[in-house]
Amino acid sequence: MKSMLRQSPTIFELRVASILFACAIGANASVAMADDGKPVTGGTVIAALNSTTIPTLNTQLTSSVPALFAADVWADGLMTYDKEGNRLPRLATRWEASADGKTYTFTLRDGVKWSDGKPFTAEDVVFTLMTFGKFNTYLTKLVPLVEEASAPNATTFVLKLKQPLTATLDLFDKEVFPLMPKHIYDGQDVATHPANLAPVGLGPFKFQSWASGQSITFVRNEHYWEKPKPYLDSVVFALIPNPQQRMNALIGGEVNWFRPEVAQVRATQEASKRGKFKVVQIVNNAPETAVVDLNLTREPLKNVKVRQALFHAIDRERIVQDVYQGLAATAKNAIPTQFKDLHDTSVNYDTLYAYDPVKAGKLLDEAGYPLKDGKRFTIELTVIAKPPYDAVAQIVQSHWSKVGIDVKLSALDQQIWTNKVYTQRDFDASVISLTGRTNPVLGVDRSFVCNEGSVPFANPTGYCNPEFDKVALDASAAPVGQQKPFYKKYAEIIARDLNQLALADSKVFEAVSTDLKGLDAQFNFSFNTHPNWAEAWLPSDKQ
Repeated sequence: MKSMLRQSPTIFELRVASILFACAIGANASVAMADDGKPVTGGTVIAALNSTTIPTLNTQLTSSVPALFAADVWADGLMTYDKEGNRLPRLATRWEASADGKTYTFTLRDGVKWSDGKPFTAEDVVFTLMTFGKFNTYLTKLVPLVEEASAPNATTFVLKLKQPLTATLDLFDKEVFPLMPKHIYDGQDVATHPANLAPVGLGPFKFQSWASGQSITFVRNEHYWEKPKPYLDSVVFALIPNPQQRMNALIGGEVNWFRPEVAQVRATQEASKRGKFKVVQIVNNAPETAVVDLNLTREPLKNVKVRQALFHAIDRERIVQDVYQGLAATAKNAIPTQFKDLHDTSVNYDTLYAYDPVKAGKLLDEAGYPLKDGKRFTIELTVIAKPPYDAVAQIVQSHWSKVGIDVKLSALDQQIWTNKVYTQRDFDASVISLTGRTNPVLGVDRSFVCNEGSVPFANPTGYCNPEFDKVALDASAAPVGQQKPFYKKYAEIIARDLNQLALADSKVFEAVSTDLKGLDAQFNFSFNTHPNWAEAWLPSDKQ
């Protein structure tokens, strides 16, 4: 095996070598005989994840990126999306809504089994919604509106709402709403259940083992409903927190897939010219917005002039160029521009909060925080200690310092950061990148709607505005084609109140080995649904 770093083997290289050795043994057990261009069975994909510590694999309980990548191999949902964003059936073969928009009826596939061989039924869907919904960051708007969820029979799931929610179907895709087995969790503490680390699912692969800090292995699920898929023997997630090592691993052939940080895309594209792998842009991607959450329960952030000053003090174009290498755009308002039918261009942060440190200083003076010995006040800026969050936070720290703010940068492990920001709410300002998913109801509302809970990635700022909550509710209930005026008001209120500073919307890319076949089908998706490797296969000479 080639040395990625061209030096004595590191712990990382030895770890990858051990993973490769284990995979080679597994692949030899299933020898592909066909060589006529048709899919054959056998072989292993090694995918690199940007973490060594993943607290849970259950994405009903987290929306962290490593867990979402892994979930697509073991979990499934009612529907998904093709490359153009059209809904495709998964465990639901069809669905219909009542004329008043309050009742949804889903017809489920018959004969489907969980990875442990137990039957999947509509009771599992009801159980997932009613038991896990309160933990799911994307379902914060839906759960309070549920009047009844029922299973009239094994293949029918019925959802009745108290009032219409236009985005209801978006809330049941396979990434937002992975289905959970009732027979595993029923009567247990679902938040701490061992199955969250050794899941039983409906996806093409099933959990086999977890080597702490090194890798997670999934093998072919013999009960998978979509025969003859999957073709591969196994998928191994190599846990590699260092972004340069992840890229080196792909270049050196030690892994087959990784998602480059946006700052790495240019270099990854250049390296791909050797023909060993290609870089795929997810063109119809869910908005991924870098933001700063501000704790409105604390001084001086209670003062709206201070929040306005903080926004004016940030050169967001520098973040676009320096952190995202130009593969992003400054965020225009609370409704990302990807929502073309809902985004109103009249509310534009580029003009409302243009980079202007002089104006920021004047606003801070007016707010009662003049310079004293070169400093106005001290705040802590909390961030996950990994790209791109850390790079964004460093720029924010630098710019705020230039207007006299003493910024203490606190870079933390993801779980410690999550507890600090969302559970304890013990923070001043926090940098994160949030995914908007397919509709504002899923990934945007959660940043602004009043939230008294502690669900990760749901509004931790203490912002609670009845005026806004009503506008958000009206926007979510308005029929398609009639929502834009509500979302204009929505954006105007947030632009005025600023509990969150939206910085940049980034593009999304993935890099994958050209040894793999079936990639066109594998990447025929939208909205950051990640590869589940069900369509991919390896020719016999590559196994």
